[in-house]
Formats: sequence, C-alpha cells, structure tokens
Amino acid sequence: MKAKPPVKRSPSGAWIVLGLLDQTPQHGYALYQRICADLRGIWRIEMNRLYRLLEEMVEAGLIQSREERAGNRPLRHVFHPTAQGRRQFEAWLRAPSDNMQQMRVDFPARLFFALRRGPQTTRDLIAGQQTACEQILRRLLAARQALSARGAHYELVYDFRLRQVQAALDWLADCAARCEEDAQARMAG
Repeated sequence: MKAKPPVKRSPSGAWIVLGLLDQTPQHGYALYQRICADLRGIWRIEMNRLYRLLEEMVEAGLIQSREERAGNRPLRHVFHPTAQGRRQFEAWLRAPSDNMQQMRVDFPARLFFALRRGPQTTRDLIAGQQTACEQILRRLLAARQALSARGAHYELVYDFRLRQVQAALDWLADCAARCEEDAQARMAG
C-alpha cells in the first residue's frame, strides 16, 4: 500500500481566513462554505484542516471566538480577527511576493481581497508585484550571465525561469488594464 504524502500547509491559509473573517465574522462551517464558494480555483482546504487552522490562529492571538446560539441549536463559535490579526493581514495584503513560487500561491488570494477593497488597493497591489517581478527578472538575468560559461544547460534553465517571470509581468499588465477598465465602467455606470 502506498503511503500518503504529508499534508502540505498553505502559507497563505491564515491570511485568507483573516481576510474573510475581517469581512464577516463567521462560525467554522459557514467559513468553510464561503471558502468553497468564493475561493474556488484560488485556495482550498479540507474542513477538518480548517478547524485545526482556526484553533492555531486562536492560540497565536490572530483571531478570537465568541459563543453564539442560533435558536435551539447548540452553541457555536463565531470567529473574528483581533487587532493583531488585522495588522498582520494588512501587512500580508500589501507585501509583494518576492519569488515566483510564492507569487503563484499568494497573489491570486491577495488580488481577491484587493478587488473587494477597491481600485486603489488593487492598483497598489499590482504595481508592487510588478516591481517585485522586475527585481526577480534582474536577479535571474545576472545569474544567467554569471553561469553562461558553465554550459547550455544553465542558460536553458535560466531562460525558462526568465520566461516565467516575463509571462507574469505580461499578465500583471493585463490585470492592471482590466481592473482600470472595470473601475472606469463602475464610475460611468
């Protein structure tokens, strides 16, 4: 029988939960349903892992819970961010990803929240990520130059990485243009 791979923890999971709870305090199952509905294609988590994450976030002081009763149902815990949790979420939302792997994982979630905050937050997020990608591009170009004497393999690997960053920059430019068009359409309509 094959062994199951270890559970991978999403580095952005706590930030996503903080962002959702900042919008609307919720109990665990309602939060799980919202993640499934609103974040499909961006992030997913199993329900039992979400409850464990909520416990960890309470222990870390990022969220608090209060007991609430709905009708004759059992008590449930409604979670909301603490001041510390809000500060950390804001820092995460504004900080660009400094490598491509992190960008692929974090940026779509950051964009989800920025779009709900409005055009300026979205512009700032995209501009910050464009700057970070340009820095990554410069580092990769310098590394490729330094390793070019070592053979074609190194150049090919760095060409692949460079094209990934360039594709991300192209997408960010498209993203900025589309978000700007949407903002102008909302103002006109």
